Amino acid sequence: METGKRFKKDELFKEAQSEFSVKLDRRLSLEQLEDQVARLRQHGKEPAESERKQPVPKRVRNVITGNIFNYDPIWKGLPDLEVIEWED
Repeated sequence: METGKRFKKDELFKEAQSEFSVKLDRRLSLEQLEDQVARLRQHGKEPAESERKQPVPKRVRNVITGNIFNYDPIWKGLPDLEVIEWED
């Protein structure tokens, strides 16, 4: 591997990490790393999972009794409830 090529890959890795908070795979070729950095510059960083709008349940069904009712955030994570309708 050329020493100049290695330094270029290191620079691209550090640049992507500082500008976009993204760790690139150093095992990729220089051309692939350049392509990934170019796409990051063009499209920006994808929003993190927490930044994306999470779907909110509207109606749920109790899987044991079969009763259907409106969702209440208090019931979040209950295994007996199945979401049957989501809010838009």
